[in-house]
Amino acid sequence: MDDKGFAFTPLTFLLLVPVMILAISYNGIINDVNAISAIAIGGDVTITVANNIISVIDEDTGDAGRNSALNAVQTVINNTSIKSGNQPFFPQTGSNTSTNNITSSTAGMISGNITNTCIALENQTGRTIYVNNIPVDNSTSSSSIKNSLNLTISQSDPYGFYINVNKINITVVQNGSQNVTFNTPARNVYVSIINLEDPYIWVNTHERNSSVIYSYPYYTNSYSSGASDYHFADNQSSGRLDYLWQCFNGPNASLMGPSSYYFPDPHGLSFFDRLENKTNYSSTSPTSARMSTFIIYDVLSQEHGNNHVSMLDHEYFNSTLILGLSITSKGSTVTVPGSGTPFYISSTYEGYLGLSPNY
Repeated sequence: MDDKGFAFTPLTFLLLVPVMILAISYNGIINDVNAISAIAIGGDVTITVANNIISVIDEDTGDAGRNSALNAVQTVINNTSIKSGNQPFFPQTGSNTSTNNITSSTAGMISGNITNTCIALENQTGRTIYVNNIPVDNSTSSSSIKNSLNLTISQSDPYGFYINVNKINITVVQNGSQNVTFNTPARNVYVSIINLEDPYIWVNTHERNSSVIYSYPYYTNSYSSGASDYHFADNQSSGRLDYLWQCFNGPNASLMGPSSYYFPDPHGLSFFDRLENKTNYSSTSPTSARMSTFIIYDVLSQEHGNNHVSMLDHEYFNSTLILGLSITSKGSTVTVPGSGTPFYISSTYEGYLGLSPNY
């Protein structure tokens, strides 16, 4: 019998505290601590418990990372003030870059929920809990646990990123005389950015054009250039290039109007580049993590002096005008749906994307 009056025999009960410590409430995995607090905490740590913890870390870190990415996007968009010349982007160097902001925010969400759950368990079971050797209490534990998590970000594709979670040390002490300690394994948790708004487009079009990140479905092969990869001109009808036309339209053309898909582009910009307003020359992102899209409406035509500027996003926003060439299919100039204006692309990207001047 333990100090709360629960009777149990050795090896009867699994140690439940570690499961609950990391059962952060984003996904509703454990919404009512009281429903489990009456179960005895004792016995042996088993592989079943470890597997449960790994699953919880994966799910909840992904949710926290996605929420942090959304908050970073909204921070840029909400701080935009073109009339006052405000530059709302995250700095490209220093302690508050976009990656640092997202890792810090994610760590804060995780540590806050760990702390709240541990405090509730300590009050209800009489145990003392340590996370990364930090005693859980009402005053300092959340910020200390946050700093001890030491999360990092890595990227290997354009449409998301990994949050790397180091091992977490958990110790449960009963009556000062018995304790169980174990480490969770390090994990890489994928966070999707699909369906997030692109602040780079919003700010650089002077708040005239919104663009949501969706992946172009016809791209094949692994981040190499050439006609066999993008398939923009695979199907041709009515004087247009059908797959290029579908790329212009995007996923919700009937509801929202044309909104171009994003396609992998080793010469483009990553999600974090876009949060920091980098150029494809100043980018330090892996080439496999970069992407591009097309500007559908020529919203900066007056600023460009009505020149035929390339509609590839980072070329369109380049401070030095990058002029574009039109494409002809079956004797007709390829136009952009919704606007009806000719589609212009630089000779450089005409080659990158496997396009030709005439079809």
